[in-house]
Amino acid sequence: MTMISVNNQIIDHKINDKKTVHEIMDYILDNHAGSEEVVTSITINGKELTPEEENTCLDIEFSSFNHINFKLQSSLEMAYMSLDSCSGYIDNVIAQIHTTLKLYNENKIDQANVNFSEVIEIMDLFIQLMARIHKNIKRAHPSYFVDNKTLQSLEIHLLSIMKALVPAKEKNDIIMLSDLLEYELIDNLTQWKIKAIPELKKTREV
Repeated sequence: MTMISVNNQIIDHKINDKKTVHEIMDYILDNHAGSEEVVTSITINGKELTPEEENTCLDIEFSSFNHINFKLQSSLEMAYMSLDSCSGYIDNVIAQIHTTLKLYNENKIDQANVNFSEVIEIMDLFIQLMARIHKNIKRAHPSYFVDNKTLQSLEIHLLSIMKALVPAKEKNDIIMLSDLLEYELIDNLTQWKIKAIPELKKTREV
């Protein structure tokens, strides 16, 4: 009989052996997960699956395996996990901005424009990520943010910078573009790293 566990805790079950791994996952979510929890990883026979391996295994009958463990996490736990990697993410973005500025200074415009587009894509992802993290943590600790406006002001400033970058790029105003990147965007990202992220992490102690 296949052993099924949730967060490494074995559960009792009398499930038809013909059920697929996908059907077992649905069963776990319906019967063993909290309202805010999702499956964040699947481990089969002691090996945590990659996303590609998960897709391959989902349609296989679960009885083909000896042991399946489903890791459940809440949206709040996932927010804190994402937060732990944000400082490194910001460092990478800033390094990419410096590379772009260097290319503009060397008049390598085409290459600089490619890098600039990559920076914009990365920043869009960063904005979405921080918005989700902020939303999940604020929902769990609303009182913490009543008087704390650091994140809100940084978000507003960041969106205004991103909005200003678009017309500067459309006009090929390299001076304005470089100034916004070097003096506005890098400074804003640095403030996220030294102020906003530590403040968000403090809510773990609330």
